[in-house]
Amino acid sequence: MDKKKNLLSKIYAALVYGFLYLPILVLVVFSFNKSKLNATWSGFTLDWYKSLLNNAQILEALKNSLIIAFVSTFFAVVIGTLAAIGMYRYKFKGKKVMEGLLYIPVVIPEIVMGISMLAFFSLLNLEAGLLTLILAHITFCIAYVIVVVRARLDGFDIALEEAALDLGATPWQTLTKVTLPVISPGIIAGGLLAFTLSLDDVIISFFASGPDSNTLPLKIFSMVKFGVTPEINALSTVMMVFTLSMVLIAEGIRRNALKNKKIKKALSAVVASLMVFGAGFIMFGNVGQTEKEVLNLFNWSEFLPQSVVEQFEKEYNVKVNYATFSSNEEMLAKLMGGNIPYDLVVTSDYAIEIMIKQKLIQEIDKANVPNLVNIDKNVLDLGFDPNNKYSLPYMWGGNYIVVDRSKISKEITSFDGLWDSEFKNSMVILDDPRVIVGMALQKNGYSINTTNPEELQKAKEDLIKLMPNIKAFDSESPKTLLINGEASIGYVWGTEAYLAKLENPNLETVLTKEGVVPQYDNFVIPAKAKNKKLAEEFINFIYRPEISAQVSEEFPYANPNQAAYPLIDPGKLNDIAVYPPREAVEGNELIKDVGEATRLFDDIWTEVKNSKK
Repeated sequence: MDKKKNLLSKIYAALVYGFLYLPILVLVVFSFNKSKLNATWSGFTLDWYKSLLNNAQILEALKNSLIIAFVSTFFAVVIGTLAAIGMYRYKFKGKKVMEGLLYIPVVIPEIVMGISMLAFFSLLNLEAGLLTLILAHITFCIAYVIVVVRARLDGFDIALEEAALDLGATPWQTLTKVTLPVISPGIIAGGLLAFTLSLDDVIISFFASGPDSNTLPLKIFSMVKFGVTPEINALSTVMMVFTLSMVLIAEGIRRNALKNKKIKKALSAVVASLMVFGAGFIMFGNVGQTEKEVLNLFNWSEFLPQSVVEQFEKEYNVKVNYATFSSNEEMLAKLMGGNIPYDLVVTSDYAIEIMIKQKLIQEIDKANVPNLVNIDKNVLDLGFDPNNKYSLPYMWGGNYIVVDRSKISKEITSFDGLWDSEFKNSMVILDDPRVIVGMALQKNGYSINTTNPEELQKAKEDLIKLMPNIKAFDSESPKTLLINGEASIGYVWGTEAYLAKLENPNLETVLTKEGVVPQYDNFVIPAKAKNKKLAEEFINFIYRPEISAQVSEEFPYANPNQAAYPLIDPGKLNDIAVYPPREAVEGNELIKDVGEATRLFDDIWTEVKNSKK
């Protein structure tokens, strides 16, 4: 009986550890994968570790994350420990209320915390950057440290302090020689928790960060659209090995070496030296460097090659702070709510309408953009910005049905075909209400921008009928399901279709009779921009044929620069997934800002997704 119990315990423990650590093991394995996409294994390589060392954006984000985590943890531990001791020792009016208030940062949703930080820093007229990020992280980390240290103090024997004082120790000696050593496990635990939370934070960091303070979690999150590359897997593997090594060394020291006072002093000296070095690096790291003009650029993730940024920096002798976002709504929230001095932003057509109405952007001086002559006239003077007063084209594209011909032979000529019962639980579609509700509206011959309740009701009913066919909603990386075969049909971004076909040659892009709804991403200059002329020079730089071709080489979107076409891979130019045929685009509407009616689309989307049992 005991043997059976022992076996069951071992099996249970193995399952628990497997559940916890198998995802980490998969990440480590795929850090050695030849393929840039994490969907399939294509062979062993160490190239991603080499590439990591040359990726300035990732290394810069890592440096920022570590600086923020170390500094915020240090202050959170000092302030939090002293606050916990004070609240433990002393009685005062309102103590219970204060203790209750400590839990607010712990239980409050991070989105609320992030927005409140953005509003607070804006009220103080404090520019978003590394300082605001550190202050925000200290604010939410302090509560965690206090809670953990206070829990340790609850088991503390006050008689130890009283005995020390009776024996002639001063209050400071009692604190440093008696109290702190006894509660040090709680302090260390609180510090580790604060460090982990700071290093891992995304939402609060997004709202508190500025152009020069992109963090590693923000960088990784923004990369999801193209799939997190094995470079990130490689970095995560290195960080895990380093962390595990530190934990094992610390445990060894705790068990053996700390009994030796000399080793204690040596370790204290090493820690102090590291702190002094770190503080010097943070405070004086830029001393001696020539002051350069700065361009603060805010762009979609994975939308501009690092090499292009570096060429611009070298040629113009400037510094480019490159920050990213993953949705127009994120970008708008940040520009509307904070004192963030971006000089140049890339955003989508309907968002530009909103920004013009809200006076968030200013007119562009086209005299500073002579290479505008290279741009296709078909992507200029569009409805969202007549005469291109406020915006200039960057990239564009559309959405397509993609089918796996190894599984589906049936021809699809219109959106109606998606409702075929043959495709039950095999479809991946974009998680975007305007796009998918718009597709259902198009299917019925309605405007994609309609606010007519009856037309929207019909679209909702049709989408609910489509739900049995839908396996997944995915706007970030729908190509993954198409590559690995989990989905045999999809309605996805054209670029995702192109990338999926590179990995799975059985996939085919379908051009339906409804045509293609184009989506345009343009450059705009915020009203608060400090370097407007430099922003215009950057646009002009991008419009050089060789630079535009370089962008298209790395990111397969439709490029509006006709002068660059001779330099672009013909395979991309002739693929309808990347460059929609002009006849398929003409006559189709653009997605427009529908104002308050946006709520109608969101409500429909919620009902449709909740209808799947």
